[in-house]
Amino acid sequence: MIVKNRIEGTRITVWDVWHYLETGWSRTEIAKTLNLTEEQVEGTVRYIEKHKDELMAVHRQIEERKARGNSPTIVARATQSRAKLQDWLQHHHDKGT
Repeated sequence: MIVKNRIEGTRITVWDVWHYLETGWSRTEIAKTLNLTEEQVEGTVRYIEKHKDELMAVHRQIEERKARGNSPTIVARATQSRAKLQDWLQHHHDKGT
């Protein structure tokens, strides 16, 4: 069963399965690789076929968001966080030597 575009009880999305299908993997290979049952893969394939237009629209939105990148605010916060971590690591490294 699919819940919020994920296979119920997992963190695996329909797009994960879709990606493997598009690259030519068999359903058995997908099941083994993603630690799913073949029934879960079959159910996901049916879901993809039934909701393909909707899934593609969401996928396009995700790709557009990725292409835009992070906002300047998020980049600044990440830079500050990285600097804070580096300071902490240096301080704890100096104490250990």
